[in-house]
Amino acid sequence: MAQQLRIVLSPASAFGEAGAQLAAIIRARIEERCPARVTDGPAELTFTLALDPQIAAEGFRIEDGDIGVRVSGSDRLGLLAGVGKLLRTSRYPASGFQPSAWRGESAPQCAIRGIYFASHFHNWYQVAPAPELERYVEDLALWGINTVAAIFPFINLDGWDDPESEPSLQQTRRLLQAGKRLGLRTCLLVGNTLFHNTPQALRAAPVDDPRGRRGNSGAPVCPHHPAGNALLQDCYRRLFAGLADLEIDYLCVWPYDEGGCGCQQCAPWGANGLLKVTRELAALAHTHFPDMRVILSTWMFDTPPEGEWEGLTRALAAGDHGIDYLMAASHEDFPRYPLEHGVPGGLPLLDFPEISMWGLAPWGGFGATPLPARHQRLWQQAKDHLAGGFAYSEGIYEDINKALISQFYWDRKTTAAATLREYIAYEYAPEAIAPLSRMIALIESSHTRAAQQAEVNPDQVRTALALARQVDGQLPAWARRGWRWRILFLRAVLDHERHQGGGLAAPEARAALRELVALFHAAPVDDGPDPYHQRVRPPLPP
Repeated sequence: MAQQLRIVLSPASAFGEAGAQLAAIIRARIEERCPARVTDGPAELTFTLALDPQIAAEGFRIEDGDIGVRVSGSDRLGLLAGVGKLLRTSRYPASGFQPSAWRGESAPQCAIRGIYFASHFHNWYQVAPAPELERYVEDLALWGINTVAAIFPFINLDGWDDPESEPSLQQTRRLLQAGKRLGLRTCLLVGNTLFHNTPQALRAAPVDDPRGRRGNSGAPVCPHHPAGNALLQDCYRRLFAGLADLEIDYLCVWPYDEGGCGCQQCAPWGANGLLKVTRELAALAHTHFPDMRVILSTWMFDTPPEGEWEGLTRALAAGDHGIDYLMAASHEDFPRYPLEHGVPGGLPLLDFPEISMWGLAPWGGFGATPLPARHQRLWQQAKDHLAGGFAYSEGIYEDINKALISQFYWDRKTTAAATLREYIAYEYAPEAIAPLSRMIALIESSHTRAAQQAEVNPDQVRTALALARQVDGQLPAWARRGWRWRILFLRAVLDHERHQGGGLAAPEARAALRELVALFHAAPVDDGPDPYHQRVRPPLPP
């Protein structure tokens, strides 16, 4: 057990400003959890941080040092992931700091390990203060995430003169800059949707959506309409110029929901109009980001079947398409086409795990949404075909799911259960692994039954709440006060009130919802800052 810790950079000249940043990250995580302190003077334990290019790309090694523990990374990202592993597998008792016993070498199996921060609807990503955003991106980088993605929320705004446009642009910049300051890569999502005051004459025809899965949100324009396409080009030329200093690494072109066009000239969208948008927006982006790579999303292709996958295969077979990665995703199971017929163009395949919306509305409105069994099942469907992906996030309420996805990308053979145990031990307490694993399984079962419109088992919600209260009385103070525990505890409270108690108007439910509104920086009243805010605001009754 150590009371005094020292951090040594070996050699210090190899790190520059990044060394001080990494030392600050370690210090903050240790000192907020236990009485041990990081010092520049004599210490009982030394962490030596080193760079070793012999380690596989973005990998790390943890081994015994001369007077402590040595963490080596192949590069800055590998060192961040190694420090994260060290911190998560160490222990923080009230008597001091107990260093990790984990030793070994590890490197990621997927090249792109991303999170898409959907910064719109005045959700947490759009309104959280910069220090909270930066801290959260640090936490994800410690789990091995290497890319952050964001979007400029055209859907919220009435043109560049809207008073919210400049703040929205600055928040998009903050998200991307939070990744850049750590050495992470960045991605910008784009499409053919523009400001919601776009003239009706320029708008796209609604896409065919008999299953109600593609969405027709926002104000997409038709890229084959000359004036509409000119407006699309002008808006993105201005957006790219406003982000030019950030060196965007990836451009991801999105097909549906906020995008798409069902007119005859654009159909089938995924093999026609979307490719026109991709070519033209990529050409614009490359004027500012010459080394940027292009990701084409196939989200909700062929729902309903209209030849999009086959048409895309033919189009990419011709070559010279300028697309570097293909992304495949849906609301439910992984799309079968690329698994059964191969990836069009032979491109590396990415996924887009839906960790935020599934089975519950408002999204995150009742607290944490851990779904380990669901994500394990979906990962099994495509894991051997993937080069990585971006988890789709609308807020911090699915933090557990982000950890699960990050470790799937790191090691295709890992399990959700193993990651969950590591998460619980680090973010709550090692003694909480058994009760919280059970509690989370009960929450997921109730979540799944409600999503399937089946009756929720009353014993499960009662047991989950009892476990939450049991653990709450046993956690260390830092964990009990932390937002990660509060959103999980409040989920057990609200599930009980929704399914077995007095409903959302009950005093305990109202108190829980008020706390969530504050944690998520949501609008305090129903008539919030935009018409889409209700999708992400806890449903606090008036």
